[in-house]
Amino acid sequence: MKRKTKLILGVFALGVTAIGLTSCTASFCSVNDKSSVMYAFDVYNLNDDNSGRYSFGVSTYYDTQVEGSVPLQGYDQLYVSHNIDSNLALKQINANAIEQNIRVNDFTDFWALMDLKFLNMAVEAAKDSKNSAYHTDKTTMTYNDIVLILIGDKEGNNRGYGYTKYAGTNDNNNYWVNWNETYQQVKKELGVDYCPDADYVKYYQSSMSNYASTANSCLATTNGFYGYYGFNNENKLEVFIEAKNWEYAWGRGFFEGLLVYPIGWLIDATANSIIGTVGGGWAQVLAILIVTFLIRAIMMTFTLNQTRSTAKMSELSPEIAKIQAKYPNANSNRNEQQQLAMETQALYKKNKIHPFLSILVLIIQFPIFICVWGAMTGSAILASNEFLGLRLSDSVQSQLFNLTNWPNQGGWWTALVLFLVMAGLQALAMLLPQIIQKRKQKAIAKTTKNPNMKKQGDKMKWFTIIMLVMIIFMGFSLASGMVIYWIAGSVWTIGQTMIIELITYLKKKNKNKKPRGPRGKNVQTADSNIIVDAEVIPEHIAAPTGKKKYKDKGNS
Repeated sequence: MKRKTKLILGVFALGVTAIGLTSCTASFCSVNDKSSVMYAFDVYNLNDDNSGRYSFGVSTYYDTQVEGSVPLQGYDQLYVSHNIDSNLALKQINANAIEQNIRVNDFTDFWALMDLKFLNMAVEAAKDSKNSAYHTDKTTMTYNDIVLILIGDKEGNNRGYGYTKYAGTNDNNNYWVNWNETYQQVKKELGVDYCPDADYVKYYQSSMSNYASTANSCLATTNGFYGYYGFNNENKLEVFIEAKNWEYAWGRGFFEGLLVYPIGWLIDATANSIIGTVGGGWAQVLAILIVTFLIRAIMMTFTLNQTRSTAKMSELSPEIAKIQAKYPNANSNRNEQQQLAMETQALYKKNKIHPFLSILVLIIQFPIFICVWGAMTGSAILASNEFLGLRLSDSVQSQLFNLTNWPNQGGWWTALVLFLVMAGLQALAMLLPQIIQKRKQKAIAKTTKNPNMKKQGDKMKWFTIIMLVMIIFMGFSLASGMVIYWIAGSVWTIGQTMIIELITYLKKKNKNKKPRGPRGKNVQTADSNIIVDAEVIPEHIAAPTGKKKYKDKGNS
């Protein structure tokens, strides 16, 4: 296998490992959170009705009787109509099931009865909450009362109880306890022939669970409505996410309690403190920038020695290159390889450089970066509101592939600009050290170059390019809020690199300043052409040997 192929495969394996590790932090979503997200896929906004009427499951409720509606059983003033096509998620699941040869019949009566039982379940949950915001008297309930009970009220921060359709128990993490129990009841009432079989039920539950699996932004410090979830952009809802405390975080895992939750709390507190001032998605964007820079600044105090060591290694690159030039066959000649290692190590020791310090710092930094990543992706508040028409919980990919109402779709252009800025800044952040290094090596004579140096440079270049492509690909598929995080991190890295190089340059400039004599005169040495400051001795008091004549004051 060619060396370049090995390098590419190695980098790919490293990238896969990194991506896997970024998912190591546990989700903060509770069973109720996931159930709320799942229920959002059951709600359809009837766009042809200016009143903003919703269909819940396959059922649409009315205050007055309309064509195709019938009185709602148990509710004196409400009417209902049923249509499977009004549930976009169910419609898609049925189509996919047919492709996989799973029996799908017209089970409208089954779904209608299921909806009725789940509505009753939600009404009972609203009663148990003893919240005066809910009107639960079935004899006088209206359509608006049902909307409040099923999907809640963001303005009043009152949760909806439609999620009880899928809720289970936190102990076994099962989202289908209520649904399965209701399914068995309906099957007894209607008969087996009028209900879906076990294969379809299994496929339906698996598909709905996959819809809910996209939700990970559940790290919230206060109860409230966060994120946007649903079958498509026109039918997404903000769902109620339960508050999490530090005890809950420790229950999710060690790093979740140690770092992820504190960072998530900081993001939440920062966004909430400025949301009243700037409003909308700007508060979330500013929170990302502030927290990213703050964490980078704190981490920099632990990596200061490594940063200095890296700067010294960069400054010594010409000398290192000259040592490498002495051993052009180090890759194939073991003796030259040992000599090269010994001289390089001696140079590092002389200048108090610890080349392996960067590896140690990386080992310390890596879990911290993973925890920051987990907090950013898990933060509920970052998944809320819009920034220039873009929902921060939506991925760049989903926005750019959605051409509905293009080119007048504001979020599409925002996603495109954010992605291009992220890609450009990330490329600059990763390539800037190599660009600086290359400029420094121009001072080295061409005769000092050798194949060993070129091969190492090529390896580094390929490694950087492949990692850059992987990061850009990840940014394309991640939530838009994470793209802003990448932008902030890239800006910090670029600034840090430039500051380090400036400090190094100033130190080198001060070190190379011409020494000055007592009278500030300059002389040039004959052997080195170096200008130095020295006192110029008048010719009439200079001895032939170049030593100064001193007059004996006592004999004058």
